[in-house]
Amino acid sequence: ANWRKKHRSHEWQKFFWAIAKASNKQDFNYRKAKLAQETPDGVKDIMRTEPMHWARAFFQLGSNCESVDNNLCESFNHSIVDARFYPIISMQERIRKKILVRVQEQRAKSEKWNGTICPSIFKKLKASIARTQFVEVLWNGPGGFEVKHINGRGRQYTVNLDKWTCSCGYFQLAGLPCCHAISAIYKCGKKVDDFIHPCYSVDVQKKYI
Repeated sequence: ANWRKKHRSHEWQKFFWAIAKASNKQDFNYRKAKLAQETPDGVKDIMRTEPMHWARAFFQLGSNCESVDNNLCESFNHSIVDARFYPIISMQERIRKKILVRVQEQRAKSEKWNGTICPSIFKKLKASIARTQFVEVLWNGPGGFEVKHINGRGRQYTVNLDKWTCSCGYFQLAGLPCCHAISAIYKCGKKVDDFIHPCYSVDVQKKYI
């Protein structure tokens, strides 16, 4: 939002999000170069903040989180707007009650879930599965695969199912198989569910809410 105040072009904002969502440094630099062709100042302003705070390519692996926005914080702040006008003890009590209700609502909602994977995660997987139609796979070893996009820039990545990695970076960052990994999983006849981090399972969700 701060960057957009100065750089208002809608097309530039598309470049901004492409940079932020690039999950490896090669794609990050490519997207940044594309933006620099349009607005060199825009790139300079972006890099005033360390990429580790806003770009997937620089996030710490193992976090199982690829989110590049602060919508969760914004939603929470919006939900406690009224409570913030009370004295400190009264404010905390209102927030406590709100959280209690929220936890129970989520617990009740989770009882209706079907399957083994949380619905929001399953939605992400479906999007990645849809993108597998645009890649071709070469199986070059027990757990190794070479996956190439047949559209766009013809990008090429390597997948290792034994190590749960893809050179695109998304697999090891999010703990979810990317479209390249899913294509490799299909190629060798394995199940996608076996390559999803346990933190996304319905059982784990129910355990911690």
